[in-house]
Amino acid sequence: MSFTYKKKIRLILFVIFILSIFSLNNKTFAEENRMKKIGIRKITILHTTDMHGRILEEDGGMGFGKLNTKIVQMKKENPDTILLDVGDAIQGSEIAKDSKGESIIKLMNAMKYDAMAVGNHEFDYGYRRLLEIKDMANFPMISGNISNEYGKKDFKPYIIKEVDGIKIGIFSVITPDTQYATSPKNIEGITFLDPTIASREIVRQLKDKEVDMIVGLTHIGISKRGNYSSIDIAKNVKGIDIIVDGHSHKELDKGLKVGNTLIVQSGKYTENLGIVDIKFLGSRIISKKARLFGKDEAVELEEDKEIKKLIDEIIEENKQKSAEVTGKPREKTYIVKPGDVLFRIGKKYSVGWSEIAKYNGMKNPNKIYPGDRIKIPVK
Repeated sequence: MSFTYKKKIRLILFVIFILSIFSLNNKTFAEENRMKKIGIRKITILHTTDMHGRILEEDGGMGFGKLNTKIVQMKKENPDTILLDVGDAIQGSEIAKDSKGESIIKLMNAMKYDAMAVGNHEFDYGYRRLLEIKDMANFPMISGNISNEYGKKDFKPYIIKEVDGIKIGIFSVITPDTQYATSPKNIEGITFLDPTIASREIVRQLKDKEVDMIVGLTHIGISKRGNYSSIDIAKNVKGIDIIVDGHSHKELDKGLKVGNTLIVQSGKYTENLGIVDIKFLGSRIISKKARLFGKDEAVELEEDKEIKKLIDEIIEENKQKSAEVTGKPREKTYIVKPGDVLFRIGKKYSVGWSEIAKYNGMKNPNKIYPGDRIKIPVK
């Protein structure tokens, strides 16, 4: 066998090897291409719920930084992707509370959400503040069964979004149990209509608009702790293709099929990102598959740089606002241990003992006892 022939063989084998790697790396792309050639299209719905202001990984989920890294990855894999939230996003953490929800909306704007349902805890800062939050969002906050004191609806009941030629109707309803789940002053004059009746009317309107798929964002839950359930809506309202549920903090890994409706829910606190892949032949749905991407899978992900930077800015901004509003610095609580003296406690936090004494209104700074709680002004 000649040297030239051997070189040719090696070159052919090398090319085959490279092509096989290329083929593996582009398997998804090739599959998408093949589907489009035969008229099959895939739309992906990414969904979150009940995040409760838990924007940091240390809060028990993957945090907004890693969450957005995965969202960006998914959108690169399939540009025909929409991102939805099912409510209870702007309350539940000090970071959220410090800005009355504004910081969470800033982050969700940066993450490019397409729509959000109103949850019961969106009312926790009062209805007027909720309307302010709605105006801050770069995406629609929707709900079809909330009426104000004048019988008017301040929220759109639905939106219609076109993705790759597919018309998607997205609507939302909230549990009327909200009237028991927040302070009465937060919902003065507000009426919550029956979600099943409201859903039935909205679905009728969406069908009149000739949408190809109907998605319900139901901040209601699938458990029977309250008086309402998203399962009841799926059973009693025909024509809903997918219900993206919230409120009950349940994880539905593969979703729950009720008749022709697929119910999905991603749990709470950014512990999961919900994923639903829907395939269409023409404009007809031929398959719906649900899964969850969990925080354990996100361990190796890096935080999205833009979101991390924004989080750092929000934390610093909230600290400054808090100091301005209260007229005093933020504080930590120290529990006195045996042998402690105020001078050493102050040294530990780089605060003078006299400042601590004054801050706590101590008449005799020498008299502190194990178990006492001392507030330390943090500079």
